[in-house]
Amino acid sequence: MLAFALPLLALEISGTGSGLALIKGAGFIPNVLFAIFVGVINDRMRKAAGFRIYSLLLAGSCAALWALMLADLVSIMNLALFVIFLNAVGYAIGNLQFTLLRLTGPQERRSDATARGSAINSVITTIGPALGGLALFTLGGTGLVGCVTLLLAFAAIAAFTVQPDETLPPKSPFWPSLREGFAVFVKNRELVMMTVAVVLTNAAAGAFMVGLLLKLKTELEANDFETGLVVAAAGIGSVIAATYAPRIRRHLGYRAAFFWPIWLLGLLSLATAAAPTLLILFVISFVEGAVSIFYDIGIWSYRQESTEGRHMGRVAGITGAIFKLLMPPVIFLAGWLADADAITSVFLMATGLFVAAALFLSFIAGWGWPRRALPAT
Repeated sequence: MLAFALPLLALEISGTGSGLALIKGAGFIPNVLFAIFVGVINDRMRKAAGFRIYSLLLAGSCAALWALMLADLVSIMNLALFVIFLNAVGYAIGNLQFTLLRLTGPQERRSDATARGSAINSVITTIGPALGGLALFTLGGTGLVGCVTLLLAFAAIAAFTVQPDETLPPKSPFWPSLREGFAVFVKNRELVMMTVAVVLTNAAAGAFMVGLLLKLKTELEANDFETGLVVAAAGIGSVIAATYAPRIRRHLGYRAAFFWPIWLLGLLSLATAAAPTLLILFVISFVEGAVSIFYDIGIWSYRQESTEGRHMGRVAGITGAIFKLLMPPVIFLAGWLADADAITSVFLMATGLFVAAALFLSFIAGWGWPRRALPAT
């Protein structure tokens, strides 16, 4: 709900696409600056304790924003600072979830477990924008943040029910531990190649979302609830696709299931630029969500399958930081282009990045044009 609502609040406060892009892009700064260190920190602590601490920080930070809004003291800059802190804590708790999944799930079921987790997140992605748009439309920004604060307070209480059977990891020096994580990552050439592609596809996805929001709000003059429904359609598509993604991935092989959706996303970006109505954008958003889940599950599953549990937090932190490397500058550029009445250029930029990622895998990573996996011999 917050991820959907805060950029729209920034658009309302600033009246510019650059304001929206600033808040959208600020959310990815923690991934670039802090994610590497978060992985090392999480690998050195009890996972249940970290889960509780991060949950309390999420609730407390949201309560602070609510107090500022009640006092009418919110500006673009303090909203950006809040988004940076919120996403830093959110990334930390997400990193822990990957590690907990690795520790509690058997090897042969991890791909299925990842898909189930993605499906749950997709349900949240579906409900969040729709409820966020409805709350903005009916309660306003202050009412929405108050509701989210209450939800996060309940989540912090629920975190104390998490009781995994774990022991405290042995202490090791911080920097050597971080270097070890880098060494494990660099040795995994396939993961490195996929990570480079994800840098480009994530940047494209960020530009696409900024372009979609601004097209809805400025060109089609959709209200907050209508905007939320269009964004929520992607979550519906993800929920449905996540059910079939593991089987399709096993049938096609991890390369083809990761590679071909990138081309489809480029085509969908072009279709969005030309879409004339809310209904067509709703359909495109649905398909985009369904297609995106394939390469999301592809990179997450391969990372878990090819990384030992004792390195998972660090490798997840390192790759997570690299994944978002281009997102802030590309999102800021998308906002600037939108303010220059060039929203179509935003979608063209997204398409170019998707195509660049696919060509990188073909010609630099050496994947060629992957087809269905050969049967085992």
